[in-house]
Amino acid sequence: MKNLVSKIAIAAVIGFAGMSAANAATADGTAGAKIIAPLQIAAKADLYFGTIAPSLTTADTVLVTVDGDKKCGAALTCLTADHTAAAFAVSGEADAVYTISLPDAIEIANGNGDAMKVYAFTGSKTSGTLVNGTDSFTVGGELAVAAMQPAGKYRGNFVVAVEYQ
Repeated sequence: MKNLVSKIAIAAVIGFAGMSAANAATADGTAGAKIIAPLQIAAKADLYFGTIAPSLTTADTVLVTVDGDKKCGAALTCLTADHTAAAFAVSGEADAVYTISLPDAIEIANGNGDAMKVYAFTGSKTSGTLVNGTDSFTVGGELAVAAMQPAGKYRGNFVVAVEYQ
């Protein structure tokens, strides 16, 4: 009996195998990809707040707008007009859309380790289109100056990111 069941099972498997081979079909598929130009960004101008005299008693702020205008807080004396908004150039795939990400805040410091906070970063736009593969935008921000802020040249870096959409 056991031998008969085994023979029936083998016959069934062979029958199904033959059946599927007779009914099988194949087709050729294709694979492909389109590689676009890498998205690149380059800094063209720094965010610069100019030369500032702090108050002896009151902290205040200096704002540089995306248009490069400067608003100096009443407690401060802004001595120069050489302030600038940061400027960036973007390149990549023609007519592609991208988004811009800015930092929340950074610190800038002088050679002695004294620091000031730059915050409220704003961009001239939040996204752009790479018309003919290029575009540009500007970035402004606000600088917090403490009362009796120590003298020195302050510097710091901030990261601006762009991403295809």
